Amino acid sequence: MFKNIFRLTCILTLTSSNVVAGNSNDWRKTGSDVEKLTNVVKVIPSTSDLMFQMGERYRNLYWAGKQKKWAFAEYQVEEMEGLMKKLKITRPQRAASIEKYFSTAFKPIEAAIQSKNWQQFSLGFESMRKQCMLCHKANDHAFIILKPVPGKGNSPVID
Repeated sequence: MFKNIFRLTCILTLTSSNVVAGNSNDWRKTGSDVEKLTNVVKVIPSTSDLMFQMGERYRNLYWAGKQKKWAFAEYQVEEMEGLMKKLKITRPQRAASIEKYFSTAFKPIEAAIQSKNWQQFSLGFESMRKQCMLCHKANDHAFIILKPVPGKGNSPVID
């Protein structure tokens, strides 16, 4: 996602003279470097944006494991880990909390996926869910409760 934002920023910068020619009110053309950077930072995804994506991955992960689609389950974990890394960059005030839970949340589920065993996966998933809930609580979002058995995932990979 950040690569896409960076690319978009570069494209906007390189093409702004063509796109906004004659528009002296367009910050992309007339703004200082500080103004441009400030505006680009404003559109960086928020915690809730990234957590919405985490929710989708959470559901897809569960159902991938349930359906024994282990490669897809592994992919979901990799993407979730990537989202957490992005969150540490975009919201540095959350970095310590993320690191605390990140270091323990994914290990059990990763081992469970490698075992290709539903029972172990189920335990690993519950362990990850509990770590997520602890992180929510530590960040004053205890009202965000993840279901042990999430609703069906939205991926066409899931039956």
